[in-house]
Amino acid sequence: MVRIAFLGTPAVAVPALRALASAEPVQAVFCNPDRPVGRGRVLEAPPVKQAGLDLGLPIHQPERWKHPETRALWEGLCIDLAVVVAYGHLLPDWMLDSLPLGAWNLHFSLLPRWRGAAPVNHAILAGDAETGVSLMRITSGLDAGPVLAAFARPITLTDTADALLAHLAEDAAALLTAHLETLGNGTARPTPQVDRLATLAPKLTRDMSALDPAQPAEALHRRVRALQPWPGTEVRAFDTPIKVCGVGGIRTCGQTSGTLRWSKAGAWLTAGDGRALELTHLQRPGKPVQPALQALQPWGAEGVTQV
Repeated sequence: MVRIAFLGTPAVAVPALRALASAEPVQAVFCNPDRPVGRGRVLEAPPVKQAGLDLGLPIHQPERWKHPETRALWEGLCIDLAVVVAYGHLLPDWMLDSLPLGAWNLHFSLLPRWRGAAPVNHAILAGDAETGVSLMRITSGLDAGPVLAAFARPITLTDTADALLAHLAEDAAALLTAHLETLGNGTARPTPQVDRLATLAPKLTRDMSALDPAQPAEALHRRVRALQPWPGTEVRAFDTPIKVCGVGGIRTCGQTSGTLRWSKAGAWLTAGDGRALELTHLQRPGKPVQPALQALQPWGAEGVTQV
């Protein structure tokens, strides 16, 4: 019997874990440790841990793979095959070398495009027509291993990063199921990536959240969608930071860049290319996300300002 381990942490890894557990026995699930969340700083288990416990699987949550006790734990499990989805750790060479059938990652991009931590976000930011999931063998390079298979999905003008990632998580589960037999019997023959075509998708940062109205309307539209739910995007109006949580259409507008106008016709922000971007949902400090006109109500049922 092939001894399989699953390594993942967030909700996007759960569909693949469930698909794997429904097809084969899983000897171990590895995920990040429980973390404090919310104002009360209450410890919360990561989604993969919760799903693993529901499936009756043994859970391991090492803080670091450099610790000797982590290596001893891993080597004691005698794992043959590892499946990795958004685990959040760089796996050491000794661990990769210990696997007769390899470690295989479900990466949320069409490799070699968008290697790194935030591939879906960067695909939307760049205006890519499509993205997808790649099943690749993990090597020591950053998402540079050979690719066994991929599944493509178009990026629509309504896709936000979190919604698109939820679809890709299901695609990843299907891709894993389709190729699990070859992974388990050692007949998988992946194709090397073309390194010169690689692009990088670094981690998102808070300083990415400011919307620059000098940018074209389509670029602002993509930025709002790409940075949901974190770090989000915001404009500053009336000396108040206002988060932009949803966008709609784009129309021609003769006003100056940075003009925010709202009325019964909606809330519109003029961009640097002379077109206006519809703001559908906003959030004031300390308030929930609201329809844009409701969020702007403290400054009147209609009005105009510069951001």
